[in-house]
Amino acid sequence: MLRFNISTPINYMFKNKPKWLTRWLIPFSFLLLFVVMIPNVPAQALMRETTEKPGQVVYQSRQTLKDQNGKTWQIVLFKRIKNDAEPEINLRLVGFPDMVIFQHPAPLIIHPDANSTFELEDAFAKESPGANVGQYFISETFQTSPPNGIWELELPLVDQVDNIKVPYFVLQEWQELLSKN
Repeated sequence: MLRFNISTPINYMFKNKPKWLTRWLIPFSFLLLFVVMIPNVPAQALMRETTEKPGQVVYQSRQTLKDQNGKTWQIVLFKRIKNDAEPEINLRLVGFPDMVIFQHPAPLIIHPDANSTFELEDAFAKESPGANVGQYFISETFQTSPPNGIWELELPLVDQVDNIKVPYFVLQEWQELLSKN
């Protein structure tokens, strides 16, 4: 009767292996396995702090998000603090030129959940730096709304309305920015 011992082929494989196998292939295999097993987490932008002049600081959170049609938007929440003055807090939305045109004056509608809605006043009601740029004054409701789940921004565009879903990690970053003094 012929016996087959599983350890014999394995022992043979590892006793007679070429040197390059140990030096390159095995470490490379572990590295590849590690990279494949890392979860796909969206990159988080860092909050920026800029001193514009003595006594004036701007905090910014910049995010790039896509709307429901796949168009890319840059979304910037910023807080400008000047000496003893009341902080200026705005949300700026920038789309690709010639692809989107903001309707001015028109409010930005925010849906923090399925049952509630609030509006932000248009900061560029009289004049905008570009047709593809919208900027809105941050209200008390915005500042006090809890960052639960996903918020939806309803963008007031000419000839259409686009929606952007703002994920939880962005809302957390916005809350952190709003708490800066």
